[in-house]
Amino acid sequence: MSKHNRGEASSVVDPDFAEALEEDSSKRDSAGRRAEHKTRQLCRQVQRALNLALAERGLDLGLEELYVDEVTPAAGCGRLLVHFVAPSSLSLPDVLVGLGRIAPRLRAEVARAISRKHAPELSFIPAVRAGGRDG
Repeated sequence: MSKHNRGEASSVVDPDFAEALEEDSSKRDSAGRRAEHKTRQLCRQVQRALNLALAERGLDLGLEELYVDEVTPAAGCGRLLVHFVAPSSLSLPDVLVGLGRIAPRLRAEVARAISRKHAPELSFIPAVRAGGRDG
């Protein structure tokens, strides 16, 4: 006579099969962590390159006062969101127009700074600060 309890179902699983599943899962987790690390590393490299490029005199009048607060991956492959902070003395529409004008040069600076086959597309958005304005 054999008992068929649902609680005993786990004892029926082949231990080799269970181990293989765990190994496969850990490999996926490891690959996911590695990809996430590379993405964060790319975002930091892009942030550094953009801050250096924006700090250059002569890039665009007033835009040297901007700084890149954060770079995050966008939903689409090959696109990054550039979160920037502008001084309150500059109007946001003017800043966005200026960034649009120099975007190709900024992307070229990013391409020189990173080691990728293709430079990512850049989308600029104002950074949202928790707690309102500083000062």
